[in-house]
Amino acid sequence: MTLVTAALIVLAVVGSNAFQFWDPAEEFPQLNTYFDNNYIGQSFETLQEKHPDLVKISSLGKTPGDNDIHEITITSDVSNWQTANKPSVKYVANMHGNEVRGRGLLLKFAYYLAMSYESDQDVRDIMATTVFHLLPTINPDGFATATKSCSGVDGRYTSDGTDMNRDFPSSWQSGTRLKFANETKMLMNYATRVPAVLGISFHDGALVTNYPWDGVPDILSGKYAASPDDALFITMAKTYSLNHKSMSKRAAQCGQDDFKDGITNGNKWYKVFNGMQDWNYMYNDCFEVTIELGCCKYPSDAADTFGKVWSDNFNSILKFSKLANSGVKGRATDYFGNPLTDVTITVSGINKTTKVRHPEGYYWRPLLGGTYNISASKHGYYTLARKSIVVREEEPTQIDFILIPKSQVRARKRRRRRKRSV
Repeated sequence: MTLVTAALIVLAVVGSNAFQFWDPAEEFPQLNTYFDNNYIGQSFETLQEKHPDLVKISSLGKTPGDNDIHEITITSDVSNWQTANKPSVKYVANMHGNEVRGRGLLLKFAYYLAMSYESDQDVRDIMATTVFHLLPTINPDGFATATKSCSGVDGRYTSDGTDMNRDFPSSWQSGTRLKFANETKMLMNYATRVPAVLGISFHDGALVTNYPWDGVPDILSGKYAASPDDALFITMAKTYSLNHKSMSKRAAQCGQDDFKDGITNGNKWYKVFNGMQDWNYMYNDCFEVTIELGCCKYPSDAADTFGKVWSDNFNSILKFSKLANSGVKGRATDYFGNPLTDVTITVSGINKTTKVRHPEGYYWRPLLGGTYNISASKHGYYTLARKSIVVREEEPTQIDFILIPKSQVRARKRRRRRKRSV
């Protein structure tokens, strides 16, 4: 790779960001405090009341500690988000209850999207093309018992003692799993109901963007474990880290950490089995990364913590979100225009298929720029292949698939045979 080519890649990843910066804590000071779990639900209710065309709230259910796992969906014309031709992104935080920055970041992000919609054309544009699903805490019981500490474990686990980031299914599962924590089961059910193209899980304890694989049995911890979409994940990770104010700078990283460009392959850092990001990529076709937002897990100064995390990550989270509309996109239908789901999308040279999961047959498949052969297949239908599809970095390439049922062709052949025999 020449220096010129490398410079062009960095420019494409970093680029410019025209979104107008605004800290919602200027108007809502409580966002810069260590608010409790109820405040998340109250805030979401307020946003829904004020912006009913943009905001829809829900709860994944009650935890054993009687806390809701609050979720907010934000997009234009939100009442029709489930059938709209838009990819979903899913951002979650506070999986480890004592890692707190993501709570403030995602709550501010919800306020920012809803309240900047009228004044910022760039916000309107991204909400016209993307559905945001934000869950500021997926382990509220853990947070309720956490104590301020940079390296402690109080509150890390769920109320039944489960480390959620070691609690998801895996095709190379480590050990025999008898049950999942209630919170894990709620997240798994949610991922089925709300299929997302991109995902982030926000953590604390380092300053880095971590990408799959997190753990592969036959590769030692500390060694690189490349996923089939390794080059794409590297670009995704750099999109976040290089747009962050300091993540890519060695001086800002923690202790002895020295992550080049502020990114790391999970297994290369340290092996994690049954983690959520590998599970989402493997089973849900959700291209998820794990982002460590800071060295101290639960700092003592909430205002400084949440003020800095918002300004540091503002460009990163918006730039990363745009990747949901990259690569190829399209619709899978039958010969009569009826949408098809459970269609397998295969890309030449990448040993990772994805499924059409949208009820209207829409699909999105992030890819780097290049030329690909792409096919669509479904049981009972003939496979349709498209060759030499050019994918550009600037915008997704539209590739629709009309699949012909084998039964229809067989019926035609039978009718023709009958006609010839008459």
